[in-house]
Amino acid sequence: MTFLQQLSDAIDIQQLRQDEEYHELMLQPMQERVSRGYTMTNLRVAFEFHDGAPSRFIPPPPGTKRYILRARIHCEYNISKFREGTQVRLSHGPHSFLMEIEQDEVNDLVLCSNSYEVRNNLIDTRDCPSDGWEINAVNTNITHRLLRSSWEMLYGSPDYCSHLEKLFSGQFPNHYRESPSPSCGNPSQNEAIRKAFTCNYFHLIQGPPGTGKTFTISKIVRYLVQCNKKVFVTAPTHTAINNCLNAIAKELQDKSAVVKVGERYQADEIQHNPHITRKQHLKLSEYRDNPEYSQRGFVIGGTPYALCHPASKKLEGWTFDYVIMDEAAQMSIPLALPAMMRGQRLVFVGDHQQLDPIVPQDTGNQLFDSSIFKKLAELYPQDITLLNQSYRLNSSMIRVPNALFYDNRIRTALEESRPYLTFKCPSAQEILHHEAASLLVVHHEFDSLGRSPFEAGLTADIVCDLLRNGVPSPEIGIMSPYRAQIREIRRALKEKIGTEAAQTIFVDTVERMQGQEKDYIIYSMSNSNPSEVEDRLEFFYSPNRLNVAITRARVKCVVIANLKIFTFCDELLQNPDTEKALREGARIFREFLRISTKLELTAPEEDEW
Repeated sequence: MTFLQQLSDAIDIQQLRQDEEYHELMLQPMQERVSRGYTMTNLRVAFEFHDGAPSRFIPPPPGTKRYILRARIHCEYNISKFREGTQVRLSHGPHSFLMEIEQDEVNDLVLCSNSYEVRNNLIDTRDCPSDGWEINAVNTNITHRLLRSSWEMLYGSPDYCSHLEKLFSGQFPNHYRESPSPSCGNPSQNEAIRKAFTCNYFHLIQGPPGTGKTFTISKIVRYLVQCNKKVFVTAPTHTAINNCLNAIAKELQDKSAVVKVGERYQADEIQHNPHITRKQHLKLSEYRDNPEYSQRGFVIGGTPYALCHPASKKLEGWTFDYVIMDEAAQMSIPLALPAMMRGQRLVFVGDHQQLDPIVPQDTGNQLFDSSIFKKLAELYPQDITLLNQSYRLNSSMIRVPNALFYDNRIRTALEESRPYLTFKCPSAQEILHHEAASLLVVHHEFDSLGRSPFEAGLTADIVCDLLRNGVPSPEIGIMSPYRAQIREIRRALKEKIGTEAAQTIFVDTVERMQGQEKDYIIYSMSNSNPSEVEDRLEFFYSPNRLNVAITRARVKCVVIANLKIFTFCDELLQNPDTEKALREGARIFREFLRISTKLELTAPEEDEW
């Protein structure tokens, strides 16, 4: 099978699996969909409207009709799986609007009309009920259309298809030219910068936690811009792109040379950066000879979807000297291709020991075997530079992840441990006073599936102690694998420290924390009975997710888990039918229990279960 046929099949498989899952979901009774977090009912809605037409391309609204800007949703108890960026359908009788989640709070959601759907989100203000609305998960083919448009571009480029077939069969003759290169970091960072600068086509930079991956990207881009190169910085999420652009902007200090392409709500991390220009789109024809932009070295940040043509016009006409792909270990091969096709040289930055892309499993299609980073790392191990000094994890904190994931190849760049605070408050002092910088707290409380009020309460107690002892709230990060537990923790925090203080603390899933760091990290695993989630065991027992969770802290990391999580690993390992990936996850979790410093909380009496 040719590469082009493989890609075509992969694109169709992804949509087919999505269609099948959605069809199966919608066959479930309403209450089942609500309990599983895919539907919300009996909602109160307050609309905000555009003043006239949303853009010059859309006609003014007729009569008393208005285009919907936002819908503010109030519900009594939000247990949905929806998160920022999720596309949903808001409906009430004949009214039906396709919208995106802009904000996700404990009992409230804010929906917005994106630029594609706003022309359809028109309602008569005289017939605009406030109660009884419903939100449902939706099935879209936007990704399919965008990736299919990239396939069509490839179809018309047989030479480039041949080039990709060589690359993905391990036969590409990559090499590095002799050239002076900048020296601005430690030896491994300098080597990564040199090879990115001198490769004839691509280079891979593996950045384990805290080893300066974003720093290295910013230095590479700085020197490329100084050499008058056009650079595209991309990643699977806007958060990762924004973090890179903040570091790059700090180096360049030139608003005319750094542009982020995306919607307004996709720019949280950069909205106050005066050295980054934000645009919804920037066609090449709009850039040329425009005094607003640097006509020499230039950087654009955006997702690969922004390069899919003709389905998207966001970056129409652009090709780049370099494409730099951050978090490439989270990017599938089909998604990476639109960006790869627009770059003369490619730099892939990531860590295949951290989070994987979400792709259809067991398809038999090689393009879904792994991420673009892992695929190329397996084919071209000689083209990887490992960043091997961690500036986040001290010798105590690096011990467990180094043993579990990096064959003890990472060393700390910190001379000594950061000092602990002297904690004076009693409620969680046993945890905070414990001498271990990385601590596994195991308990025996039995909570509901994917949601643990006990762990949420304990987490809130720890946060209270941290705040009362002077730890700034922005230096506290809280994670869990499940959205339901995230809301449970937010609810507990609001009760104990108040809404305003709770909003200043990072509380989200592991996926949203990758690439970030805090002084204090609390990871609530929130699962008391793993055997009940057989269809999601690989998700829960993901070694890569565990690696991300335990490597975000600079001072102290506290993992809270029911002991059953680890004892169940023995059952998985003894079962001959356990699949290879799940078996590896169970092995890693069992080893994590063995080598971690543990604090076991007293088990309740039997009649308390």
